[in-house]
Amino acid sequence: MSLPRITSDARVRSRFSGCLLGGAVGDALGAPVEFLHLDEILRTYGEQGIHDYAPAYGKLGAITDDTQMTLFTAEAVLSAHIASVLQGQEPDFFRAAAASYARWLMTQVSSRLVSSCNAKASWLLQQKKLFSRRSPGTTCLSTLQNSRGKVTRAMNDSKGCGGVMRMAPVGMYFAASHVRDHNSDRLRSNIFATGSELAALTHGHPSGCLSAGVLAVIVSLVLVGKSLPDAIHSAKEELRKHPSHKEVLSAIEKSQSLATSRPRERRALRELGKGFVAEEALAMGLYCSLGAKDFEDGIILAVNHSGDSDSTGSITGNLLGAAGGVEAIPDHWLARLELRPTIEALADDLAAFPEWRLRTQADAEERAFYTSRYPVG
Repeated sequence: MSLPRITSDARVRSRFSGCLLGGAVGDALGAPVEFLHLDEILRTYGEQGIHDYAPAYGKLGAITDDTQMTLFTAEAVLSAHIASVLQGQEPDFFRAAAASYARWLMTQVSSRLVSSCNAKASWLLQQKKLFSRRSPGTTCLSTLQNSRGKVTRAMNDSKGCGGVMRMAPVGMYFAASHVRDHNSDRLRSNIFATGSELAALTHGHPSGCLSAGVLAVIVSLVLVGKSLPDAIHSAKEELRKHPSHKEVLSAIEKSQSLATSRPRERRALRELGKGFVAEEALAMGLYCSLGAKDFEDGIILAVNHSGDSDSTGSITGNLLGAAGGVEAIPDHWLARLELRPTIEALADDLAAFPEWRLRTQADAEERAFYTSRYPVG
């Protein structure tokens, strides 16, 4: 037996790796220009805008808080899975995410400030490169500091994009665990609810949560082979069931209309906003993905605007990577991507976890391996 397990389905592995690595690549490409106006970007990088890695945080290919929090979301859903198997109950994603985001907080602030969280050690906390502040969102920081690891919804009215930008692993989890059941309305509702609830740990406004639920559903459906337009249609059907959905639905439908009438236009992208709030970031990622000629084309458009370039790049990368697989991502971007082995390992675990053997005495070695990697409780 070789651990960690790798899925035997090469196509599934490629799509899962493409989704997680693609998001990180989009994040890294957008990182140097996150706080710049488009005019500044064009003056610095030419009329094409930024189209390759540039120095950010002292290196090329540096990720930001978007990818950091995405990795801890992946940890959360896998920890919840292990706990559910060992305890014989439904996965408690909300509780697991509260614990994982407390661990992320440990990488961002001094140990004195997080000592009361009592966060368990995990494999991700062994990745020393994660202990670096990459312009973390003030809402995420303040909400998690105030909660001190407690399992509670955010008591704020924020709809910043910090919830939606980290939610791809929720879609990945359900794509792996219910690969034959994605036409089920109940399953789509479960995916949507999980994405929304995990965003609600830090963002209290309905649009901040509902946007995350939409992205989780779309990612999940694309990973199992649905076209992006079909996946968006299904996600909108689910979105309409929820109160306060009109703002998010309007943003999505505007992105679809512009992708049809004016694809691949910077001016059209600007009409969708700047991406600092959740529904705008989601809509911009959808617009760039719907019209993209290929992965590189979509990502370059997604990061060249006067707004939250790393977040829109990350969402676009999740979607295009899920659709095209890791082979769609240019090698020169993968080669210099920070934390690539860690990201690949998490993608592999998200693809293979239904095959993990955890229940019996004969599974003791494998159980010990994964419970140390993804802590329970």
